[in-house]
Amino acid sequence: MVKHIVLWNIQEGPEKAEVLQTLKAKLEALTKEIGFLRKIEVGINFNDSDSSHDVSLYTEFDSKEDLDAYVVHPAHVEVGKYVRSVVKDRVVVDYEV
Repeated sequence: MVKHIVLWNIQEGPEKAEVLQTLKAKLEALTKEIGFLRKIEVGINFNDSDSSHDVSLYTEFDSKEDLDAYVVHPAHVEVGKYVRSVVKDRVVVDYEV
């Protein structure tokens, strides 16, 4: 099993809460379009510490090949366009268990 975790900070602005909810909805909708995506969790952070991030994505795949296919899947690519338009930075980790 492969796990893919992403943490993002969202650009500051008056509509940040709405952006977070939109991002969460778009990411969670990927399960309907990507059959090999085994699990997805999207969390909006409630901790405002200097070292925290605004939102997290946790996903599970059966293999590295499935993760590679996810990266180029049209539904993921489309969500990625929105993500890049609203985030200021990200951290990613991929690992196998």
